[in-house]
Amino acid sequence: MPYGVLQEMPDVGEDEYRRVEKHLGPDRPPGLLAHVAGPTEDGWRIINIWEDEAAFRRFQSERLIRAAGLAAQEDGFDPGKAAGFRSVTVDGADLPF
Repeated sequence: MPYGVLQEMPDVGEDEYRRVEKHLGPDRPPGLLAHVAGPTEDGWRIINIWEDEAAFRRFQSERLIRAAGLAAQEDGFDPGKAAGFRSVTVDGADLPF
């Protein structure tokens, strides 16, 4: 069942987003169906649709946490921003497809 994740990251800009993204690697994560990211009035928003919750949790534990940690070690990246996002999840029953 598809699983959606919305991440709202106040005070995060494109530079910080790209720093995490480069540590994720070039390969599309298994189970990722759609990825949309862009600026908001107060930061950055990411919307991902996964095949299921298990695919998202694998990505989160195997790649995302590590990538955010590596980005947090770079000059100009506030480590608090790596962990300071709000996340909303939606299971397939609530998705329109």
